[in-house]
This record gives sequence, structure tokens and C-alpha cells, in this order.
Amino acid sequence: MSDEPIWDEWAHRVYLTWLAREIRYAQVSLAEVYEQASRTPPPQGTWISLETFLMFTAKVSKTLSPLLTDKPRTSKGQTHEGWEWRQVRGSYLRNLLGVDDTSPVLDPKVRDASEHFDERLDEWVAHQPRPSADPIEAGDLPDFPSVPMRQVDQELWVVEIAGEELDLKAIEIELRRILARVTELEPLATVEDPGLATLLARLPPFPPELGLDAPTRRPDEDVRTRTDREPAAVHQREPNETTVPRVADALAPAQETDEQGPDAPEAD
Repeated sequence: MSDEPIWDEWAHRVYLTWLAREIRYAQVSLAEVYEQASRTPPPQGTWISLETFLMFTAKVSKTLSPLLTDKPRTSKGQTHEGWEWRQVRGSYLRNLLGVDDTSPVLDPKVRDASEHFDERLDEWVAHQPRPSADPIEAGDLPDFPSVPMRQVDQELWVVEIAGEELDLKAIEIELRRILARVTELEPLATVEDPGLATLLARLPPFPPELGLDAPTRRPDEDVRTRTDREPAAVHQREPNETTVPRVADALAPAQETDEQGPDAPEAD
């Protein structure tokens, strides 16, 4: 790569707050799955919550382990600079957060559970037998493939999708561990409103050399504002024959006088 991506404080903040956002949304959805799936029968909203959980967990998985390509896919709007970031972003974040290859979040089944459902449907339709009357009457029934629909085991909290199983509890524990590590590294990720955290995180970075506690970049110049310089210039003028008496008169105590002003009370 020509130029290595710069992992500065701002880049950390963006990626970590975004990870915290996806994890928090996944946790909310999973809590809804637990609550709804325990009912008999489970309401229709259970599958909506499960789909939402799988979608946000897949986003976490892709952020930590993106699909790498040999070159940018310009047809999808990818630039060379963005492609370079993608080549190193996943491994950097995995090392930073302690996510190894055995993590249940990185299991390809996590992504496939939400994505590529149309492909599963194609496979199911293509391999679905169309038996005729003769084999049915003869009792020679063909093997029917599993329907690519989701089923939840309420005791083990395992989701079965087209023969593949996902352990919801294992995924939940790993998401909680990653979120704890993220909040240790990025204080902004501790904000309970994930939308607000990501909104603040994407503000443009401010140059550190222009911070209030940074030393002046022009030590030989008077960097005060004009309003600060003008009063200072007045006080720095040399005293002359006119200003000295004025100052003396201003500082002298007022002398008592017998003359009464117009508002003085009349004597009896």
C-alpha cells in the first residue's frame, strides 16, 4: 500500500463508537427475542426482533472481519483510499479488542443467518422433490430438504436456520465482552444513547496544536486581540505634564466645604 492509514484519536473514536452502537442495538433486540419467544405461542414480533439481532450482529462481524478483495470494487463506489483502510481495519480492531478467530461473532453463520436468504430459498426450491402419484402410492417418499426458516430452541436458546445452528447465549456473551472493552478504550462509547455517541464522534477532528492548552505557534508575535491590545497601549503611554496633574486630582481626597448643595436640608 502506498500510504498506511493513520490510526489517530479521531479514527479510534469513529470505529469504536460505531461498534458500540451496533452492539447496543443487537442487545436490545436480543432481549426482545428472549421475552417474546418465552410466550406460547411466540408472537410474530419474535422473528422481527430476531432478524434485527442477526442484522446488527452481522454488522459487528463485518466491521471486525471485513471481506477483503485484491483491488477496489469501483463499480460499488469504492476508492483506493477506502480499500486501503479496509485491508488493515479488521485486523487492527480485532487485536485492539482481543477478538480471535474462534469468536462466535466472527462465525460465518452469523452473517449468513441474516444475509443471502434469497440464495437459501433458491437452493431449497431447486432441490425440493416433485413426487408423482406412483411413488407416493408405493410408499416410496423422497427426502425433503429442511425449510430455510428460523426455529428457536427456548431451552438452549439455539436458532436453527436451514440446518445451521447459532448459539444465542454464546454470541450474547461475546458481544457483552467486546462492548466492555470498547467502553474502556473510548469514553464516548459509554454514552447510553448510541445515536448521540456516533453523532458526536463524527465531528471533524480539531488540530491539537490549536488547543487552548497548546503553546503559541508564533512566540515572536503579539497574538492578543485588538480589544486587548488597545487598553494595554493606553496604560503603557509615557506620563506627561498634562496627565500627571489629572491623576493627582483624581486620587486626592475630596476637601470638606461649608457650601451646601441645593439638596441639603435647611437649618432650623
